[in-house]
Amino acid sequence: MPLRFNTCPYCNQRIVFKIDEKDVNTSQYPAPVYIHHTSDSCGKTSTFYVDSLLRVSYKELEKKPGGTKTLKTID
Repeated sequence: MPLRFNTCPYCNQRIVFKIDEKDVNTSQYPAPVYIHHTSDSCGKTSTFYVDSLLRVSYKELEKKPGGTKTLKTID
């Protein structure tokens, strides 16, 4: 289960989350996955799209349809 580092699209703080193949729909790439930023100052959920190597391709502010799981950030 690799760790991924990125920034929150809402607050631009650095976020860290763990992701595994079972967390995404492997029939669709880039695959959407919901990331919940658990920081007290933010607390928002956004959609991140990952490729087949589970690297983030791009992100959206809103929670878009198609994601199968919501992952929480590691603080």
